[in-house]
Amino acid sequence: MFAGVGVALSVLAFFLKKNKLELDTLKDNVRKLEISEARSCERIRTLLKVVEDRRKDIQNLYEKAQK
Repeated sequence: MFAGVGVALSVLAFFLKKNKLELDTLKDNVRKLEISEARSCERIRTLLKVVEDRRKDIQNLYEKAQK
């Protein structure tokens, strides 16, 4: 009886360790994706600012050319 309980606990421990490793891998992947997404959002924000500044400059040039 004790051998059966011991085997059951060993099997349970094995699967718990296996799931923990998979979970750690997934957590690491999610962290990397979050960092990548933050980087992309910052790049997009910078590009939008540059585009808006360029649009304003072109409007100013057009207004000067019309005078």
